[in-house]
Amino acid sequence: MKLTAKANTLCVLEILKEFSDFDHILKMSEIIERMRADYDLSLDRRTVYSCVAVLSEMGYEISTPEDNGKGYYLENRDFDTSEMRMLIDSVYSNPSIPGSYSAELVEKLQKLLPRSKRRTYASLTALGSERKTDNKEIFLSIDMLDEAISRCRKVSFVYCKYNFDKKLVPRKDEKYIVSPFAMVAANEHYYLLCKCDSHDDPISQFRIDKIKSINILDDVPASAPPKGFSPINYTDRSIFMYGGETGKVVLRCDNSILDHVIDRFGAEISIIKNPDGKTFDAAVTGSLTGIVYWAESYIDLCEVISPASVRNRVMDMIKNNKYGL
Repeated sequence: MKLTAKANTLCVLEILKEFSDFDHILKMSEIIERMRADYDLSLDRRTVYSCVAVLSEMGYEISTPEDNGKGYYLENRDFDTSEMRMLIDSVYSNPSIPGSYSAELVEKLQKLLPRSKRRTYASLTALGSERKTDNKEIFLSIDMLDEAISRCRKVSFVYCKYNFDKKLVPRKDEKYIVSPFAMVAANEHYYLLCKCDSHDDPISQFRIDKIKSINILDDVPASAPPKGFSPINYTDRSIFMYGGETGKVVLRCDNSILDHVIDRFGAEISIIKNPDGKTFDAAVTGSLTGIVYWAESYIDLCEVISPASVRNRVMDMIKNNKYGL
């Protein structure tokens, strides 16, 4: 369908978005030529002036020859190049986003930048590709979970695990039925926090990239979250996204891992320097199972001081190691 003069302003905006920035200022003749080549529309100078004026009235910041002495370019963008680089890097390195969809998402993101800036991100295409999920239902799952949460309805789904062929297969024959509370990003993955009908725990978590065949149960109201439930607080305390009992644990750590302790447990934890000048004690709160595994990963630099039950769990893990030591 051939465009009419009613599309002039929108087409001028698209040309400014696509081809202009501070380093690529479009002359009036270039805009007129682009309109002819891209949209088969013939504009004169007065029409272009009028389109730019309308766009300015609508809030678009457009630099003009009166401002820069050269031509026209769009000043305000939703994202600058550094912000876009971080967004694109996040898409490529997120294991929850299938590789094929990563390329599509990046292409959409790049269209928010002028064409001259897009080539900057070509080197990022391979990041994380070997660890990405092959579950192409993840975006449908996110959309349906969001709807179910807003409507306070239960959902059913097949929860999967990997087999030795590295394929996702159902974890059990029956579908899981849950009351969804929230979706959170943690531990390089996207998780659903919910109450599972078949679990006794008040809150369960499921990786959304392992959810398939999801359905909203329109006639089944969801259970309410536990009193005081906060997705942020729950995620902060679920070390490595382990649920279960939470509590306070005192860790004696080598000074060299101070950054790691603060990165994992936050800057609000209590830290006391020890007289030896080489270690510090940190009182941290979170999932006890998660803390046990965290402490084990720093076994030569971290010691659980209290409570005794957690210290004994770490000692048992050391004694039952697979190396026969």
